[in-house]
Amino acid sequence: MVVNEYKNVIIDKYTEYDEDARLISDRGHNVEYLTTMRYIQKFLKPGDKILEIGAATGRYSIALAKMGYEVTAVDLVPKHVEIMKSKTRRLKNFKCMVADALDLSQFEDNSFDVVLNFGPMYHLFNKKDKNRAIKETLRVAAQNGICMFAYLPCASFITGYGLRHQCVEHLCAAMDDTGRIKDTPEEVFTCFYIEDFKKLFKRTDTKYITNVATDGVSYVMREWLEQLTKKDYQAFLNWHFMTCERLDQQGYSSHLLYICQKK
Repeated sequence: MVVNEYKNVIIDKYTEYDEDARLISDRGHNVEYLTTMRYIQKFLKPGDKILEIGAATGRYSIALAKMGYEVTAVDLVPKHVEIMKSKTRRLKNFKCMVADALDLSQFEDNSFDVVLNFGPMYHLFNKKDKNRAIKETLRVAAQNGICMFAYLPCASFITGYGLRHQCVEHLCAAMDDTGRIKDTPEEVFTCFYIEDFKKLFKRTDTKYITNVATDGVSYVMREWLEQLTKKDYQAFLNWHFMTCERLDQQGYSSHLLYICQKK
């Protein structure tokens, strides 16, 4: 059985953190949810079976189950799974359980039409584990199935965290000479340059579809978004949806979404 040897670092982090409220806490965070859900629905077909890996408290999975899809959600953090169970007692088309993205052996090959890997790539600290998580995600996806991977771009560590929390010096000390935070469990999160994330799929049997800036500048500018009128906020969302696949919008997004199709 393959497991993330740093799983306790992740469990400790999210046992303390209120992940359940994150995506709805303000407009800036909500942009990530709205954009991601928009792309999920873009590729869904009637009757699709969905697996979400790293589902946290089920913000996406439960919404998709309520739309009528058969959804299975897994997460490494027991607290998250308990929250999902408490929210879905009456949903017959929803299942959730504790599981590690590095070992999805409870699921057979080619089992799901859509596989969402929405948390694991934030917390994998060596190349072997990153490749393993991708391999497992693709394995359980059906032929021609859609796979989506959320990941963190390097700049988001400075713009989304360092500037706001006045810890730029600390983050820079943790970087390599390319400006990327080194893969160390002490930092909890790991990041990628876009071109490096794409390289992870070079030897996989997949077709690249797109890369999306799911929140763009909204996380950094969230105080300003809160000051907008409803009409201005909707106009901002419309602009964001039009431009979020552009390369010039992606580098400074706090979260990115890589979408591919299993051949």
